[in-house]
Amino acid sequence: MEENLKNKLEFTMFFIIIIALLIGGFYYTNYVLNNKGAKKKVEEKEVDLKLNKDEDYFYYKNEAVISEAAEIYYKDIVINLKDQEELTKTLEKENEIYKNNIKHISTELENGNLLSKELVKYDYDDLYSLKFRNYETYQSSKYLSLVVNDYNYSCLDFITFDKTKTYVFNLKTGEYIAEDELLDIYNINMSEIKQQIKQHLESKQNEEQTIKIEETINDLTNYALYIDNYNKLYISYLVKTNEVDYNDTMEVII
Repeated sequence: MEENLKNKLEFTMFFIIIIALLIGGFYYTNYVLNNKGAKKKVEEKEVDLKLNKDEDYFYYKNEAVISEAAEIYYKDIVINLKDQEELTKTLEKENEIYKNNIKHISTELENGNLLSKELVKYDYDDLYSLKFRNYETYQSSKYLSLVVNDYNYSCLDFITFDKTKTYVFNLKTGEYIAEDELLDIYNINMSEIKQQIKQHLESKQNEEQTIKIEETINDLTNYALYIDNYNKLYISYLVKTNEVDYNDTMEVII
């Protein structure tokens, strides 16, 4: 009888071991391996965001020197993300318009648009007037940001800030993030940001009181939001003054 009981116990233990192995195998196959596969797919998807895997998310082409003395250069930026080819083409077309509308001092004198060369304050490479742009790019753990700043050059008053715009992308999906989405992500609104700008400009106000703080705040249409390399929200905006308006950037305190 003891022998039968022993056999039954051995059979029961063997059966339990078989069941445990089956359950373990099922769990490993359906959860561990699948999770690894899912992670691999996400990683592959992130790599696949790039159109050109040999380049950064932002890179430049068609670089040209317009005036080394005035530090004016033209270059086209490429947004190296799938589904953003049209945006790259749009920025290139905008830049092309700028390049095709450069005016020269000698030509303006001949056409009678400039009465005398003595009126010229800044004589760099025969440049009379033009528009050009600079780019700033940022990459954090979650987002990509492109800041486009446009400037005016004139031989009469040199370089002045024109306008700014930004493009922010989700680094995991490559999708463009609109301004209202950015505000939602950081749980803030433009009224709160304007208040921060006011405090910021008040701290920078000089003795001559040249910064037009209220006018800057009330006419805050020329601005753009972006995310820096450390996932911090920034705003680039036009500051009105009694002299020359300029571009300023400020971290938005969340």
